[in-house]
Amino acid sequence: MPSEEQPQPAGVCAHALEEKLVYDLRLGAGNSDGFFEAVAEFTDRVLIAVKRLTGSSIDDYASYARIELREADRSPGEYLLDLLVLGLALGRYLGAAENSAGWAVALARELYWYRRESPWAKPLADLGRAVLGRYFLAPKIGCKADSRVYSVERLVGLVDWLQATGEFDQMVRRLNNWRSFLSTLSSDDARRWMQISVELFDWFEVEAAGALAAYTAGVEEFLSTVHAHRGIREDQIFCGRGAVEYHLAMVATEIMNRGLRERFELMPKKVVLVPACMRGKNAGACRARVFGADITCVGCDPACTINRITWRMRDLGATVYLVPHSSGFSQWLERWQREPKTGVVAAACLLNILSGGYEMRARRIASQCVPLDYPGCQKHWRQERLPTNLNEERLVRIVSSAK
Repeated sequence: MPSEEQPQPAGVCAHALEEKLVYDLRLGAGNSDGFFEAVAEFTDRVLIAVKRLTGSSIDDYASYARIELREADRSPGEYLLDLLVLGLALGRYLGAAENSAGWAVALARELYWYRRESPWAKPLADLGRAVLGRYFLAPKIGCKADSRVYSVERLVGLVDWLQATGEFDQMVRRLNNWRSFLSTLSSDDARRWMQISVELFDWFEVEAAGALAAYTAGVEEFLSTVHAHRGIREDQIFCGRGAVEYHLAMVATEIMNRGLRERFELMPKKVVLVPACMRGKNAGACRARVFGADITCVGCDPACTINRITWRMRDLGATVYLVPHSSGFSQWLERWQREPKTGVVAAACLLNILSGGYEMRARRIASQCVPLDYPGCQKHWRQERLPTNLNEERLVRIVSSAK
């Protein structure tokens, strides 16, 4: 039976905190309010810098996306974000694409397709992908690209590599948009766009480190210790991302939330999607109700964060649903895509939030994203599971449309 007593915030055991967090938006404070102020201020700086660099020429890409690619109209900041994503891909992964064996990329792509089309073969396909990632793809990350003279043809090879990893579906969609647009330009103009994107990303990496590095202080230690000695794992590339990709996710969340805020506020119905890693220390005994794809809290643990959030959202007229794992996120979105009067708030860790935000945007869902204050998933980040949390007051403001 659901608990009849509204749950109170629960503390985190001291033993669990001994293992350093990969990122932490609270910086030792009781909440992450300071982070949201910092990222909003930095995002303003980024948008001004990108707009100054590109001028009105970014409008050509925006028009192409709307007219030729038939995308829903997006905010100006989101098109500028696409340019940053292009720069990230070229700057961080082009060298890996050009230094990886062609047969390994082709085989990894085939296995990724196979696991999606034949779920029964997923374990074997994932093992093969883990081996390829560990020994043939991930070690190439950080290799220098052949040159900084870019072309659409080199972008094609980069997309192939990213698809092969199975970790960049939404980035691949953005890059395919760029590939389509750049193919309409002269080779010189296409090269200029790609060069600008890389220069912009180089600038972003330096500036973001100055503004946001305090929140990702645990990334480098995680990569050099825990991640470096994990052996063969399917999440090798996913968990191996550098601090700059966390920083980009922070800024991307702010930009997309701004772009969708007005439409979200107009939705008469609100739902909140939270990851299962937010369940309390008794998660193993969780009695959440499962009805089709819907998973809802029944209040079995008064100390559970999801129980508490469910109570608070219920008071605001919103329904909370659990999402067991990020790999099932698309399945949960299909329902809300069919209900155009529903606004969706999705909570996720930083490395999932950019792809999730892009997917909700592509499905034309009126949405907002809230990053988890820290990751605690035993599957990806920790030796011992740590229940995660988010900024509840910010979530309340979003759902209640308070500005």
